[in-house]
Amino acid sequence: MTSINLDRLAAEHAQQMVSNLEKDNKSVAVLERLVTKTLGVLQAQGVYAMMLYLWSRSGDENKIAPVIRNECYALIKELPDFSGITVPEEKSDDKTTLKFYSSDAVQKIDTLLLIRDLYEQTLIYARYGAKSASKEK
Repeated sequence: MTSINLDRLAAEHAQQMVSNLEKDNKSVAVLERLVTKTLGVLQAQGVYAMMLYLWSRSGDENKIAPVIRNECYALIKELPDFSGITVPEEKSDDKTTLKFYSSDAVQKIDTLLLIRDLYEQTLIYARYGAKSASKEK
């Protein structure tokens, strides 16, 4: 059995969220704000609610939400439990994504808790990464 360093995965995908932005203060500030709100939804309501929240954004947040969603999709693809399952892609629509998170992602409680914890750590790192990037400007 291969061991996976989940903290490394969280850090890499958080860095990717920040680096995928246009490098201006506004985008970084919106990312920091959206990641903070998304983290709150995840902690209070769970993984499905987090994805629903990201799909419901408007305005500037609607432009940044795909950055977060796409890294979450990429992150979950690296988990062995999802090797034979179709995980949402970058171009997936809300129905496809929400169906995945309401069926495949929640089949086993251990997997669901792993996803929640992994997303939580990733969002925390992304929040601090965005804060750091905004200070560099």
